[in-house]
Amino acid sequence: MATIHVSEIQKILADRGEKDALPWAWGGYFLEIRFDDPARQINTVDEELKNKVITTDCPYGIVTILFDKNGELQSIEIC
Repeated sequence: MATIHVSEIQKILADRGEKDALPWAWGGYFLEIRFDDPARQINTVDEELKNKVITTDCPYGIVTILFDKNGELQSIEIC
């Protein structure tokens, strides 16, 4: 299993010039990790997670987990 910490993702994005990925950034802090792939066709639907949004706190801020119309993980947002 591969492991990466949010702080490592923040550094990669900041090195790429995306300053809003850093905590205490001017204009706010926002990090989104996308899992959806428009080229991939999904045939199964998870009725329990379909179009659901889960929000919780973590050491980095508020985390929002979004599921798409098929119940697949779409993105994780941290702000």
